[in-house]
Amino acid sequence: MNTKKFIQLFLLAALLLAAFAATSPAFAQGCGSSVTVVGGDTLRKIADRCGTTISALQRANPHIGSGNLIYPGQVLQLPGAILGTDGGYFIYVVARGDTLKGLAVRFATTVDALLRDNPEIKNVNVIYEGQWIKVYATATPTPPPATPPPSSGQVYFVQKGDTLRNIASRWSTTVEEILKVNPQLTNPNLIYVGQAINIPVGASSYIVQKGDTLKIIAGKFGVTVDTLLWLNPNIKNANLIYVGQVLNVR
Repeated sequence: MNTKKFIQLFLLAALLLAAFAATSPAFAQGCGSSVTVVGGDTLRKIADRCGTTISALQRANPHIGSGNLIYPGQVLQLPGAILGTDGGYFIYVVARGDTLKGLAVRFATTVDALLRDNPEIKNVNVIYEGQWIKVYATATPTPPPATPPPSSGQVYFVQKGDTLRNIASRWSTTVEEILKVNPQLTNPNLIYVGQAINIPVGASSYIVQKGDTLKIIAGKFGVTVDTLLWLNPNIKNANLIYVGQVLNVR
């Protein structure tokens, strides 16, 4: 092969690699919004596998801190994830390429509102991959139902790829029961990322909230910590749970 042809092939390969690297980092690699640690994993391996960085993973998972200690079965949030809360807002984990303006458009809010709700952001043009951003849900007032529908008090915020059917399956309930406690859902086939959905009474799962411990959650549902550990074999350390984690409670 002559030198000229070799150089042309090399440049073509470089262009193809550059095009691949420009795709959405986490979702392009098939990692979704979270990844479960397996034996032999390190933050470096996960970062390389999911198209992100160690520092972004550390920001996205504050329980890791600045260290590198992870364990099999642990679920790590990835840039682009949406974490539900019960405070009328959700947490968005900044992905590579995000801007406040783009997020404001995506979540039907304003840059000023994002800055007000996230005072740690000092420069409107500077946000970091893996950074947590609080986004308040914009609710459209609906007429109150004649009889208040039963709800567990839990609120789930729709994530990418969700449907009412898989949400119902996750909480061991049905689409019909979800619709009963969410009169604002007029079309069961139309839900959007970040939308707040009430979870019906009797659902067998619980979303970890800020300040929760397994002991507190056990008290809420009248079970023991040992029962929760048995129902959630992915929890290897009773002292390590995180906001937005979904636990089986029955």
